[in-house]
Amino acid sequence: MGVLAAGPSLQELVSFTPGVELDESAPLSASDLHTLLDRIESRSEEIKDRVHKTVTKNYRQFLSIISGANGTVADVEAVARDLKSILDALGERREEGVGGQRQDGGGTEARLSFDLEICQLATDAEKLRRDGEEREQAIAVVQAIAELHETLQSTEREFLDGRLIEASGALCELRESLGLPADWTGDRDDQKAREHQEKINPYTFLQDAWVICYSKLISFLEDLFLQSVVLDESACELRVTPCLPCGDSDSGVDIVEVELWTILAAMDNVGMLNMRLAKLGDILFKGVLEPILHDMQIEVVIGELVSSTSQQRKAVLSWRSHEYQSDIAGQKDVYSKLIKVFSFFRTNLLVENDQWVQCLGHIIWPRLAEAIITKQLRKSVPNDIAELAVFQKLANVTAEFEACLGSTGLIPDWDETKGDRLSKFSSDVEVHFALKKKKHVLAKARYLLVQNDYTKFESNNEEIGTKDSDENGDMSLLWAEKCAITYPAKQLLELMHKTLQDACMSTPQIAMELYHAARDAILLYRSIVPVMVAGQLDSVHQVTALCHNDCFHIAHQLLLLKFQYCGALPSNVQKVFTFVDLVPLFRRLGCDILEGRLHLIKLNLMEALNHANGFQFTDQKKHFDTANSALHQMMIVLTRVLKIWQPLLAASLCELAMGKLVEAVVGRLVKEVLAFADISVEECGKLRKLMLLALESLSPLLGPASGEGDGPDVTQSRDAAEKLVPSWRKLARLTDLLDMSLRPITQSWESGDLTSCGFSSDEVQKLIKAIFSDTPLRTECLARISSH
Repeated sequence: MGVLAAGPSLQELVSFTPGVELDESAPLSASDLHTLLDRIESRSEEIKDRVHKTVTKNYRQFLSIISGANGTVADVEAVARDLKSILDALGERREEGVGGQRQDGGGTEARLSFDLEICQLATDAEKLRRDGEEREQAIAVVQAIAELHETLQSTEREFLDGRLIEASGALCELRESLGLPADWTGDRDDQKAREHQEKINPYTFLQDAWVICYSKLISFLEDLFLQSVVLDESACELRVTPCLPCGDSDSGVDIVEVELWTILAAMDNVGMLNMRLAKLGDILFKGVLEPILHDMQIEVVIGELVSSTSQQRKAVLSWRSHEYQSDIAGQKDVYSKLIKVFSFFRTNLLVENDQWVQCLGHIIWPRLAEAIITKQLRKSVPNDIAELAVFQKLANVTAEFEACLGSTGLIPDWDETKGDRLSKFSSDVEVHFALKKKKHVLAKARYLLVQNDYTKFESNNEEIGTKDSDENGDMSLLWAEKCAITYPAKQLLELMHKTLQDACMSTPQIAMELYHAARDAILLYRSIVPVMVAGQLDSVHQVTALCHNDCFHIAHQLLLLKFQYCGALPSNVQKVFTFVDLVPLFRRLGCDILEGRLHLIKLNLMEALNHANGFQFTDQKKHFDTANSALHQMMIVLTRVLKIWQPLLAASLCELAMGKLVEAVVGRLVKEVLAFADISVEECGKLRKLMLLALESLSPLLGPASGEGDGPDVTQSRDAAEKLVPSWRKLARLTDLLDMSLRPITQSWESGDLTSCGFSSDEVQKLIKAIFSDTPLRTECLARISSH
């Protein structure tokens, strides 16, 4: 407490002279001793005064310390008395043990022997204490094992006596006492269940005994449940016995009545109820609910059966056929049957226990809802917009049915405001209708494109889809040129128009799906038709023309759809409505089909002209006839193509296509003639004759009237030929050059006539060198042509 400080040194008490050190080894004088005595007395008084003040100030604290010290002293005295008594007792024993040891010189050895004996006694006392504790623990363990074993035996007697709930509860408590996992059933490989085995072997015996008792109880409860709940599928009956006899009179066990709820409660205690209800739910769904959903003629009857021998009462649920009712009334009747069945389950089978009802609902409801949706609701989704109102009645009935089941607890996590699976499906009927309609449209479109014959056709000479005109009354942009289209294309377009018309009368959500269905249906043509007719495109001119017409006719129809339907569609569809982006795709497809066919025809024409052998040596009859035959074969190919295409293709397109084919032939003829290095006079005459024959034969193929008659038709055919075939005038002029002299040829070049026909300077010079021999006049003409 800091009461007393360190005392003053001798120097402080004696020395008064500043700066003079005191020699502590030197003797003090009398005066110094008197001074020192006075100072010590003064210092002593000062210390006493400070001690008094400190004690007075901390009186209670000192009192507490002194009291504790007194208690400690008393304890020490008690220990000393005890120790003295022990020492006295040990002293007597020492005197008996040492006998007549000498008093002198043997004290040290006696004391050492005495200390060793004390240590030995202490060790023996500790060992005895530990042995006693171990015996007590062993006795406690044996008592615990005996109690557990007795409890197991009593548990088995309890469930045989019909006290199932008490037995199941005791068995669960025993499992906890044995330290077993809640899901352990006796598997020796389970480490958690065997964690005590190595330390205490009797636990193995208890665990085995518990497993045996558990298995007996499970089997006993299962047998009772199967006796209480019987599903007779052959008789279409579900019989539930609320009370069963339990016991065996032959074994000396009294027979008692066990109620069904007791069996279920015991199953719940031992943890087997969920599995039992899962099996039961599967059996009930397959044996009771599925037949009711599958056959509307089934009638559900609930009754009671009394056994004539045992007087047992049984609740009976049966189902049998009756007259069939269709449509909404039939579906409502199915729902009422299901409600009656579930009411029987709740009342007789699950004895109004909400927890068990929910457990069974977890098993049955998802499958039942899916079955109702698949077998009833999805099939009832209308195929026409006008039938949506009828489906709404079914949706209301379905919602009432679901709410009734939800109120009984059979629907897990039931929310009265949101409903469950059936209500959600019914509320989304527009989505299901739209998806079903879309699927139907695409399936029908695919059927039309796959199953039809692409050689059958009809003309598209009807007005194209609209009666409107522009402000000036001009409808030319809304008309398509007359051509033939296939039946699949026509039916596909009709399907597309019908789908868009339905979209105009639908809700926004349905309209959007129908709009996409129309687009997808028309796109199926691009995906299916080229593959379907791939083999015919290379061999049949008719299919090529028809497929080309289909593509361009579809493209023309797509251009008009926005004007026809966009204004009548819901606003959400108007924002995205477009078919114009598909137009280039179909036009490109049509062009590719026709151009591919034109390429093959050109190859056939070139192969026919190859037989002319370059029109060489036509002054000889044999070679002339060969060249003439080649031209005839070429005309057969072109005439056949024209005969097939003219009634199918649009007139303007047919002319363009034939123009490309004739251009290939004419270009080949011009090339063959200009390739000659030397042409005799007689050969010039024969070549000219062949070229004139080719021109006369080709000209009718290009006229609008097919060369029928004379006069204006021939002139019109020639004009059309010059317009459609760029090389036509060149071949005609080349034919004239073969019969002209040198000077007129030179004059024609200088006048620009040959240039306008497509001749180049080199071509004219080469032709002159081939026809005319080398003379000064030819040299002059060549120079004039070269310099002009």
